[in-house]
Amino acid sequence: MERKRRITFYDDLNGPHEDQVREQIAMTPEERWRVFIKLRRMYYGLVGDPPKLPKNITITRPSWM
Repeated sequence: MERKRRITFYDDLNGPHEDQVREQIAMTPEERWRVFIKLRRMYYGLVGDPPKLPKNITITRPSWM
């Protein structure tokens, strides 16, 4: 069961970073991976899937030759 997050007010911009580092230290790598996948799904749900880019390798002669 997930715990509810409380609203936290910070005095400076370093506070949220320190809290995030503390949370990451407490997690195992598997938990971090699950959170990453969950956030990525939410992001792609909001903005849509990224476009498929063509993967081509173009070989040209350098200008000095």
